[in-house]
Amino acid sequence: MMTFIKKLLSPTQKSTSLSFISRGTKLTGNIELTGDVLIGGDIQGQLLSQANVSIEQGGTIHGEVKCQECIVDGYFKGRLICERLVIQRNGVVDGEVASTSMQILEGGQFIGMRIKEDAPTIYSHAIGHTPTIDSRNLPLAQSDVIESR
Repeated sequence: MMTFIKKLLSPTQKSTSLSFISRGTKLTGNIELTGDVLIGGDIQGQLLSQANVSIEQGGTIHGEVKCQECIVDGYFKGRLICERLVIQRNGVVDGEVASTSMQILEGGQFIGMRIKEDAPTIYSHAIGHTPTIDSRNLPLAQSDVIESR
């Protein structure tokens, strides 16, 4: 037990941060984060995270999101660029998605278009960089996993 606590408090351990946008909070504009973010409120604009974004039930985002992993159990409308997208049972994603993998749990909804990208392409969409997309050269939209439980 003591070893676990020492590891937990050790200064050599990499520090991670978590931001929380609580229910009832409304943010508009461009938001940049280095750590994970949990959305329970409403965001309109651009959200850029170097880590993961989770939209919980009741949380909404209207705009553009760039992150590593996006878990949606609330509502997202707009443009999403991520390595991995998971749409939970109560989640709705409405818009354009560029990702390497996508999972939709039973009850989750995806409305829109998905472009399957490889990891280097996703990583090239660095924070602050908005690529121009020529729809004539896009591969067909596809989905990796649809899961029923």
